[in-house]
Amino acid sequence: MVALLLNLVLSAASAIGFSLITNAPHRAAGIIGLTGGLSWTIFWILKNWAHVNILFANFVGALTIGLLTYYLSRKFKLPENIIYIPCLVNLVPGGNAYRTILYMVQNKYIDSLEQAITTFLIASFLAVGLFSAQYLVSIVKGIIYFRKIKR
Repeated sequence: MVALLLNLVLSAASAIGFSLITNAPHRAAGIIGLTGGLSWTIFWILKNWAHVNILFANFVGALTIGLLTYYLSRKFKLPENIIYIPCLVNLVPGGNAYRTILYMVQNKYIDSLEQAITTFLIASFLAVGLFSAQYLVSIVKGIIYFRKIKR
């Protein structure tokens, strides 16, 4: 439980710190911290407690970012980019990219290729997760719109 809370707090701090570096409005810091903390915590729970594949865990984390960003950006009248870019930093596969280059320098080309493919797949699943959130929102909005028309 302590590890879970520690992950939540540190990932929120990481997202807030990156938002300050990118000059996001200060009023968005809490929203960014909440979104970044929740998305990383969901990713961490799926990866470490549920033992789900890292690709699916990243997908669900990005989906969480996308859905929360859509709702919170409308509620607090902020551009979506201000919220989701700092939150994605926690999920970016930097360690895998580092190991790709490290194995390449050490002439371990098979390991390097494996890490490069993993890095590419994780980055792809992050993009698909964000896209899926937008697609899900548009489907729900369409259903709501057509139900209003029928009345």
